[in-house]
Amino acid sequence: MIRFNKIPLFSKLFLLISIFTVSSFANATFANMKNCEKLQLSKYTTLVSCHQVDYLIEYKYNDDEEKDNIKKITAITVKDQKIIRTESK
Repeated sequence: MIRFNKIPLFSKLFLLISIFTVSSFANATFANMKNCEKLQLSKYTTLVSCHQVDYLIEYKYNDDEEKDNIKKITAITVKDQKIIRTESK
């Protein structure tokens, strides 16, 4: 087992700087999901607005609860719309 007090000072500083760098990079790249809004349009349609992108989620009726009930997910931006996921047959 390596003791932390036996590691050279340069290695300790490098380890400390790399931990701070990785954590700041992770904070900058991950979206904060707390600022998202959810609007239930109908029983089978939901609109989720998050970070200038809207997601239109269409559900389907399933008798079997183990199966996935998402029919289609569409990402909508100001310039275009893109289907992210469609129902697999």
